[in-house]
Amino acid sequence: MPYDDPDPTDPMTLHGVAVETEDDGPMIDMAECFIEEYLRSGFDEDRVLQVFKTQGYAGPFLAYQSLGEDAIRKMIEEQLSFRNLHRTPPDERVSGTVSLPVLES
Repeated sequence: MPYDDPDPTDPMTLHGVAVETEDDGPMIDMAECFIEEYLRSGFDEDRVLQVFKTQGYAGPFLAYQSLGEDAIRKMIEEQLSFRNLHRTPPDERVSGTVSLPVLES
């Protein structure tokens, strides 16, 4: 067998499977993890929402399609309040840069 061809009998080969559930719990958990990650990276709430609307981000986009924009917005607001962050007024937003204050001290 050639080096690059996968062997269907190899137990170490990764195989993806789809698991369908009727519960939105796993999708909500995934979306909350993405939101937390992007907020911790310095994204503002509009930029986080834009990530969820962009097809190139497969996981967030799937959550956006599955849960809807209102649910995603609500989760972003919950994460902002949980982290004691506040909505940034549009005129105070920095576009395209991420600041990491912890590294500046």
